[in-house]
Amino acid sequence: MSWTLFKANIKTNRVIWIIMTVIFVFYFAIMVSMFDPAGAEAMEDMLSMMPEAMVKALGMDTMGTTLLTFLNGYMYGFLVLLFPMVISIVVNHRLMASHVDKGSMAYLLATPNSRIRIARTQALFSVASATAFFFVATILGILISQSMFPGELEVGKFILVNFYALLMYFAIGGIGFFASSIADESKTSLGLGMGLPIAFLVLQMLGGVGEDFSWVGNLSMYALFDPNKLVAGESFAWLGMAAFVVIALTLYTAGIVIFNKRDLHV
Repeated sequence: MSWTLFKANIKTNRVIWIIMTVIFVFYFAIMVSMFDPAGAEAMEDMLSMMPEAMVKALGMDTMGTTLLTFLNGYMYGFLVLLFPMVISIVVNHRLMASHVDKGSMAYLLATPNSRIRIARTQALFSVASATAFFFVATILGILISQSMFPGELEVGKFILVNFYALLMYFAIGGIGFFASSIADESKTSLGLGMGLPIAFLVLQMLGGVGEDFSWVGNLSMYALFDPNKLVAGESFAWLGMAAFVVIALTLYTAGIVIFNKRDLHV
């Protein structure tokens, strides 16, 4: 691995990473502040005033009675699919395709680093950026929850839910890294790296609209992410984790191998 390149990646991507992390934690604090076990019935009444299809599409149809199940519904049902996704799309595009498109890849390849070493460094940074996001989000999430509702959060299960989400983002990052590694132009990298995760999100939302469209949601990779089933101890969640790991390993490895062998016009 090239530490020089890794540190350059930190400098290039730190602004978008900090902005999206701050926004996510800010929303998390708002969601925690809205938790009121005694007011669950009032919250359900408020949601009943909204269009049923929209509530289901946003994954907010399951109202938890504990702080963890409440967060599973409102943070990890929809919002977790948005903010980290922005980081993943931007970072993975910048790691490979942006260098090729701008011509700066020629300078990287002119250094003593081999192609395989450059690709491995970029892949490691992609994984590290997602890991750092969920590490910070988990720590701050615990601190915020404990400060507002001491003892209410099931910390062990909350950490496991975030680990589940992190594995999902390894798979999403794999899509972005693979697209970035095979693309000669930014439009191709962004088309695949951004288009597929957003397409999965749209399918997920359509699947939540109603029973008639539930099969559509199963076409989405996000159908493998169900934190409520994880909390309930169902094997589905563990199978989902395994699937995310396989997807991520396959795509990151394929991206590195293809980049190492491809004919680059730099």
